[in-house]
Amino acid sequence: MRLERSRNTRRNIIVGEIDKITGILMPFIVRTMIIHLLGASYLGLTGLFYSIIQMLNLSEMGFGMAITYSMYLPIANNDGRMINALLKFYARVYRIVAMVMGAAGLVIMFFLPSLIRGDIPDGLNIYLLYLIYLGDACLNCLLFPDRKALLAAHQRDDVSGRVHILTQALMYSAQIVCIGLARNFYLYAFTVPLSTIAYNLLCAAGSRRLFGQYRKEGELEGASFREIKRQVAGLMVRKLASLSRNAFDSMFISAFLGLQLTAVYGNYYYVMDAVVMLLAVIKTSMAGGVGNSIAMETVEKNRRDMGVINFLFMLVSGWCTVCLVCLYQPFMNLWAGKQMTLQMPFAVVFAVYFYILKMSDIRTLYAESVGLWWQSRYLSVAEALSNLALNWLLVRSLGLMGILLASMISYFVFNFIGGAVVLYRHYYSFRSLPAYFGSHVRYALITGMISFVTFFATERIPVPGFAGLLLRGCVCVLLPGILYWILYRHSEEWKGAEPLLRRLLARHA
Repeated sequence: MRLERSRNTRRNIIVGEIDKITGILMPFIVRTMIIHLLGASYLGLTGLFYSIIQMLNLSEMGFGMAITYSMYLPIANNDGRMINALLKFYARVYRIVAMVMGAAGLVIMFFLPSLIRGDIPDGLNIYLLYLIYLGDACLNCLLFPDRKALLAAHQRDDVSGRVHILTQALMYSAQIVCIGLARNFYLYAFTVPLSTIAYNLLCAAGSRRLFGQYRKEGELEGASFREIKRQVAGLMVRKLASLSRNAFDSMFISAFLGLQLTAVYGNYYYVMDAVVMLLAVIKTSMAGGVGNSIAMETVEKNRRDMGVINFLFMLVSGWCTVCLVCLYQPFMNLWAGKQMTLQMPFAVVFAVYFYILKMSDIRTLYAESVGLWWQSRYLSVAEALSNLALNWLLVRSLGLMGILLASMISYFVFNFIGGAVVLYRHYYSFRSLPAYFGSHVRYALITGMISFVTFFATERIPVPGFAGLLLRGCVCVLLPGILYWILYRHSEEWKGAEPLLRRLLARHA
């Protein structure tokens, strides 16, 4: 079955961006209320607990991505029997994952005090709060993970996106009431598992409505089971690398630098991650379509498609980087106040960190669709060990800057460079790898130049406060757009991208 890739991608992007904007603006209101009504330490604790839960998610070992990847070919071949067997296997595995996660989480609970440096808010039971977040993570594994995988594999993320918009809006509204009126942090936390229950139930209902022909029945053949085991092993070590890059950062900051700085770092990371999430919608929206293309199209066509998509994606990512460089500090001053604002070099480093993260997104999308997790397992281990070692060494001499540099260096060397080598060696022609790296060097240099010019222009705006931020924002939207157009409009990349843009923007594709 050939999926309607352009139509599904466009639909997924629209719903996904609405979902992410809702998931950025409403938590922003909640975080602001916590800072001013309860205190920064509460944010520090929440960030620490989320980091621990991310670490516990390692027990999932990548089964979700492996099963979704395993569905691409059966969907293309209309093999319902194979899909049913995968669903049954998936549900069985996730019951085990939930039990392992719960048991490991209970063990970690006894070590919570050693992970916290600084004063805990008076009257707050950290163990009860932690159990609420742990219960939420276990529920997410138990409630219909197989039905959500069906939606992702069929490129129907718009269905889960609509449900997520509804449940998240209700959850954040309830949190605003809990913080603003009741001033009760426990009630605030309880809204999270309640929202998870509602989200999973509604997603399962939508999946059954669209794909009711699939049921959990049958058993996987030996060859299929061995292939999933191999992919899961590769995904497990890759998740370890992602874990060391994100969750361990907050834990190092909390243990070495204190809850207050954890909260400040969390605010900066929240802003960067908000932009990351907006762009992640593009990648997620294309995942099912790219998987379908890998199953049905030639290698050379997929290489050309990846080049075009990567160009457009890095154009948008570069534009966002310019905005971060120019708007980070004035926004943080207005939002959190100068007492919770870092120095300007940190803002620049966060912007560079964001750009480095985005450099691998499209390449990763194609590598995941091909299923190259096992081939990149050693790179993932090396990235994780490098990041942990650099965190340990650099936090002592450079503090927070050391944490950021550790993640950036490890990701760039082992994920961007190493990951590209794996994809071009095992799927594309290795001879075309220098051209891929060369294009990224060109994109980065152009983005750096435009960032410098735009920052110089915005620093000349004399208007302070919110009005000044709006003026800076207008400059960041218009000036980079003009400069990118001048520099790229005659390029081969832009000529190749125009047909794709027309298909995505067309009413009927």
